[in-house]
Amino acid sequence: MTDIHTSTPAPPKFVSAEEAETVEWTVERGRFLLRGDDTDGRLSLFEVTTPAGSGPPFHYHRHTDKVFYVLEGAYDIQVGDSLHRAGPGCVVYGPRGIGHGFRNVGDTEGRMLFVTTPGGAELMFEGLAELLAAPGPTDRARIAELVEAHDTVYTEQPPATRIGGTR
Repeated sequence: MTDIHTSTPAPPKFVSAEEAETVEWTVERGRFLLRGDDTDGRLSLFEVTTPAGSGPPFHYHRHTDKVFYVLEGAYDIQVGDSLHRAGPGCVVYGPRGIGHGFRNVGDTEGRMLFVTTPGGAELMFEGLAELLAAPGPTDRARIAELVEAHDTVYTEQPPATRIGGTR
């Protein structure tokens, strides 16, 4: 274990959200405010905008923890078999190894901040954006390889799930 008092820290970084490039993948888009490279791999911080009615498939990360912080909108966020309606100011922790997913249940776009630890999650989204922008049919096998290489495993939602459904 590295002693944080003796290890060399990453240099400070100051970022304005407007300076961060917007990347689009599937129906979501994001801005990577702190990348893994900026934090010596310790964490990534990014903003994600989700259209009404959408969200990623249920999944988990073997070695990555995720924090969701809702900025705008209304989301159903599921971690394991626990489902929560989350609005602005709500924080949800998704530990590594436990499935999670979310759905924007509002009528307008929603925005969240994500913190992942360790850092580097942005590399998967940038790779996904590149694969989806390529001419021709979507290469599902390459997408599967990409998400697997970036610690993401898609799985079935627990039977009690109601993400995006009626309460």
